[in-house]
Amino acid sequence: MRLRRIMEHMKTQNWFAVVLDFVIVVIGVGVAMYGQQWLSDRQQRAEMVAAEAAIQLELYDNYYNAKHRVALAKCRAETYQAIGEKLMAGEEAWTGIPRAADKDGGLRGALPVVLRSPHRIWPSGIWKAELGKGTFSQMSDERRNVLVAIYKQVEIADQLQTETFALQGRLKALAINTKISQSDRLRYYDTLAELDDKSAVFEITASDMIAGIEWIGLKIPQKNITESTKQVADINQFAKSIYGECYEPQAWPILDAKPKKAKTP
Repeated sequence: MRLRRIMEHMKTQNWFAVVLDFVIVVIGVGVAMYGQQWLSDRQQRAEMVAAEAAIQLELYDNYYNAKHRVALAKCRAETYQAIGEKLMAGEEAWTGIPRAADKDGGLRGALPVVLRSPHRIWPSGIWKAELGKGTFSQMSDERRNVLVAIYKQVEIADQLQTETFALQGRLKALAINTKISQSDRLRYYDTLAELDDKSAVFEITASDMIAGIEWIGLKIPQKNITESTKQVADINQFAKSIYGECYEPQAWPILDAKPKKAKTP
């Protein structure tokens, strides 16, 4: 319709009307495009808010996993040191090293192990899916970069967990009374040293993950903070009864954050 009017005005050489009609067309197209962009941005923001809420659950689980791993670092180091010293003692008879955590009531394999690290699920599926869809394109670069780093650490932690479990499996014989030759002692010591290195990297990765999540912050509803605080205290008490004094109780600074007071009208 507008195009036909422009053609009619051109035939009559009414250039003012032609320019006016053209400006109206351009403005109309611009307004329509702006409206579509506004609706698209609004939809993207809504999707990002929903995705942020979903990854909060992943961050919470990974934060707990990392905290628990760091809390056991001292126990792990002391146990590995004791095993290493015993291997280097050179005595033919080997008295198995019992695992103190056998009384925690968890699922166990048929064969004992020297130190069974807690197995954890390190979730990242929601983050990967939403990042691939471009859901976080409107997030600030700083926040997105921190989240990228956190989830890279989650991926590394999951891989290190698999590798440390495989190495622990190669030390099963050290949990029983047996005879070990000098060559086998050296072989076990090499395995233990590799396990120690990977465990240390695992703990450093967990510490970095904790720092990143605390920087990002967890949006824990105020009504759940009391429950979460009690849960952490119960975990500490239970773990202390299993691992003893080497266990370093978890502290969750995120739960100490006070809600902002509402302004008085």
